[in-house]
Amino acid sequence: MKYKRKLAIVCAIAVVLLIGCDFSPKRFETSGESSQQAPLNLDLKPQRQPPIPDFPVPVGFRLDEKNSRDYALAAARLVDHAYKGKEDKLSVKKFYERQMPINRWTLTTAMFVQGDVMLDFEKENERCRVSITGGNYNTEIKVRLWTSAPLQVPTHE
Repeated sequence: MKYKRKLAIVCAIAVVLLIGCDFSPKRFETSGESSQQAPLNLDLKPQRQPPIPDFPVPVGFRLDEKNSRDYALAAARLVDHAYKGKEDKLSVKKFYERQMPINRWTLTTAMFVQGDVMLDFEKENERCRVSITGGNYNTEIKVRLWTSAPLQVPTHE
């Protein structure tokens, strides 16, 4: 009799504990910074007027002016920009994999190194490296774009 009573109590406790558990699939940040659940937003949209016309920036990201610069000289340019936003790193990665080809950029290298994403693109005589760092709610995009072909300096004869 005691055995059935103990079994009933154990079963009742197990049912109460299982009711409190959430078995829905979750995506957790693996960097150890936080165990908060973050939605994976694969539908990021490009800004209508990004700072660099042929370089898309997701809506919700702002240019960090203190850590950005760009130069244009004849047929060459250098862009070194930093953007900050609150989207998931993998969503931002997917954004660039979809949006850069629309702007005629070709993906040449995709790397995941110690929690950071690095994407390399090429277009005509230019190269672009996109680095995506940070956590789920504090993401930074660093862009380094440069002309890779030698400059043709006109000579006067």
